[in-house]
Amino acid sequence: QAMASVSEQHTRAILGAVQRVGEQKRDREGALARMRACLEEYEALGATLTALPERVERPAMVPLGKLALFPGTLRHTNEVTVLLGENLFALRSASQAVGIAERRAEFVAAQVQSLKEEVRELGSELEKLGAMHTLGLDRGSEGGGGGGGDGFGLVCNPDGTVEIREEFVEAEWSGGGGGGGSSSGGG
Repeated sequence: QAMASVSEQHTRAILGAVQRVGEQKRDREGALARMRACLEEYEALGATLTALPERVERPAMVPLGKLALFPGTLRHTNEVTVLLGENLFALRSASQAVGIAERRAEFVAAQVQSLKEEVRELGSELEKLGAMHTLGLDRGSEGGGGGGGDGFGLVCNPDGTVEIREEFVEAEWSGGGGGGGSSSGGG
């Protein structure tokens, strides 16, 4: 009975960890989607800013409130007001604004790559937790007997984290590395 309660405790702890990691992964995937949309917006902005100064005036539908639009023209299309920081704006030429948009797009692209890596790592962690859960169920059905279960343990901490404990066998580390080096050193 004690083994069953430990097994149940391990199962609950692993399932809790799977849930937390799953939530983190979903959050990161949402952030990744937002960053990708932001990157696409910066790329579209760069294309628009490149095309705007080609003509002196451009026809446009000008918004009047939330519901009404009326035809108008855009003038001075080479002048762009750029947000530099918190409530700080500057008047820049379209070519300067394109450069600013490209630098911001590069920054967002780096964040997209970072988020992709985080999502990949969280997916890998979920796979490992799933394997641990399966391993825990297999060991629980064996009754915990045998030498394989002696050096392995999951400990549920009060803060909700799961600690994985494995027995350190010095012979595996020192014997494996040293034996290969001495046999290849003879030639």
